[in-house]
Amino acid sequence: MSQEAETYDRVLPVVKRCVAESLAVDLAEVLPEKRLIDDLGADSLDFVDIVFMLDRELDIRVRDTEFNFLTRLDFSSPEVMKNGHLTAEVVDKLSRWLPEMAKLEDKTTITPRKLFSLITVESIAIVAARRLAERGPSPS
Repeated sequence: MSQEAETYDRVLPVVKRCVAESLAVDLAEVLPEKRLIDDLGADSLDFVDIVFMLDRELDIRVRDTEFNFLTRLDFSSPEVMKNGHLTAEVVDKLSRWLPEMAKLEDKTTITPRKLFSLITVESIAIVAARRLAERGPSPS
């Protein structure tokens, strides 16, 4: 098993617990493929709460990762949006941690609403595991 896979396997239960606690849902409902907004009923404040919980639980700054990029996207910018849809460059950058995006047949028609609906428990665990791996071993 690769180091990245090991880190993901350690992080996923923490992510699931944080999501369940933040959204007040049963832990059994929090599966990797569940979408935060569409399946579990999260909103933007819940998303922020989950990220801050992960920062604390994993002793990492998850908010300084892809989530920071996502929350700072300027949807009025032509580099981000073209004809009401995300540009190919933005879609490519986001696809690296949004497994649901890879499943879409047409990636040229992703709106901001669709983008946020693609965030899954798995995508949060991917970002957290990467951040944890970047940090390296915890100091003793």
